[in-house]
Amino acid sequence: MNSRTVAVIDIGTSSIRMALADIDEAGNIQFLEKLNQSVRLGQDVFTKGRIRRSTIEACVRTLESFQHVMREYRVDKENVRAVASSAVQEAGNRETLLDRVAMATGIEIEIVDDAEATRLTYLSVLPFIRDKRRKTTEHTLVMEVGGGRTEILELRNQNIVETRVMRLGSLRMRNQLEQQRTPQNQIREVLEQEVSNSLHQLRDDFKEGDPSLILLGGDARFLAKNINPEWNRETLQPIPLKKWKTFTDEILHLSTEQCVEKYQLTFAEAETLGPALYAYVRFAEDLGCKTLKVGAFSMRDGLLQELAQEEGWTEIYQEQMLDSALQLGRKFALDEAHGKEVAGLALQLFDELKEEHHLGLRYRVLLQIASLLHEIGTFIGATSHHKHSMYILANCNIFGLGRRDSRIVANIARYHRRSAPKASHPLYQSLPRRDRIVVQQLSALLRVADALARSRGRRIHKIVCERREETLIIRVPGVDNLHLENSALQVKGKMFEQVFGMNVILVKG
Repeated sequence: MNSRTVAVIDIGTSSIRMALADIDEAGNIQFLEKLNQSVRLGQDVFTKGRIRRSTIEACVRTLESFQHVMREYRVDKENVRAVASSAVQEAGNRETLLDRVAMATGIEIEIVDDAEATRLTYLSVLPFIRDKRRKTTEHTLVMEVGGGRTEILELRNQNIVETRVMRLGSLRMRNQLEQQRTPQNQIREVLEQEVSNSLHQLRDDFKEGDPSLILLGGDARFLAKNINPEWNRETLQPIPLKKWKTFTDEILHLSTEQCVEKYQLTFAEAETLGPALYAYVRFAEDLGCKTLKVGAFSMRDGLLQELAQEEGWTEIYQEQMLDSALQLGRKFALDEAHGKEVAGLALQLFDELKEEHHLGLRYRVLLQIASLLHEIGTFIGATSHHKHSMYILANCNIFGLGRRDSRIVANIARYHRRSAPKASHPLYQSLPRRDRIVVQQLSALLRVADALARSRGRRIHKIVCERREETLIIRVPGVDNLHLENSALQVKGKMFEQVFGMNVILVKG
């Protein structure tokens, strides 16, 4: 099979990692090389709030060396994806880093927010969960303690039940210990307080049933490899909680320098080891888990899975997003039947007009979510409910939607009625130019779909679009009286005419 060589780069809190792989036409992934270079971005950000110039230059030098390897493998620019998580996201001068890297290497770094990080973690474990040859329980918890944050995913079979992201990170905890000049014999006590405060909010959320606990992250992999040097990383390594606690106790009694010397670790690896292992222990104890299972999955695996797919959002993943959207709607007493009616019509328009909008699957899903929830603001009040919808959608979490996508969805819902987008609208103006164009296109489709659902009776199930010069004719089979819909379309169709340059009319047949 023909294949393409891709590179994924993960800029973390204490190191920059790259994986190179071949992906064939069937989406199979074959790793070629993995690289890891220590760059202590988190040390700067979590103590000073900014990235030092020397650290920025270290980051640039690392990426330049990675770029040299990519050239050896003949990786095309369009097959490179670089992401950065909490450290860069929280840096006050992150734009300086992004611009410096782009100018020096041409690599565009994408900031990964909590929702995107959770999605990539889910993609990384999904092939393992799907594999019927492996024995996995129906109820699974996936946990990763990173340098700046901790992610927890609750799965039932392949479906996500709950996700949590906490500002509990191993490097954050290490910095706190150093700032307080914590004596070696008091480290456990300080960690206990910090971890317990974060886990308190989770104490009753994940205790139902008997979940299988899968732990990810470099610190967990280090422990697993030390307990079982023969560990095959294509499988989960089970470790009794008692052994985990014993090893963690040994690490906590060592200074960072002693860890470096005893285990041949880098300083960056050694300083996060104790806090991360202790956080895993406490979470397992709270759950009552007697065995912890370590997986070798990482964000880079998630990035590769995404590149291996024609579109990043799989069918199962879309179902998770839509279910989360409906759960939010139910909290606000949404007219679910009307939302589904409008969404169905909006998607038909989207599919019929691909040649006009040139948008892919990602935006089809965003339109569907916005259409389902466009009237969610009526919970606050019928007057100006489109503005209330925008506020709710911009400030509530829907699984799988990052900050950027949430703002797009909020704006689409906001413009399903009344005023078209204006320069005086702050949330709209905060979007990049490309996203503002998307909002105009999808809002115009939503307005037409909303007009077609004017009778709120699911009278119109199917439409057929026909283009005649500067006119879009929407044919509706099986419905004789379209008076209500035509009246609504005279008002709501104006934005469509402005955006797509076509009049829109509704006819029978």
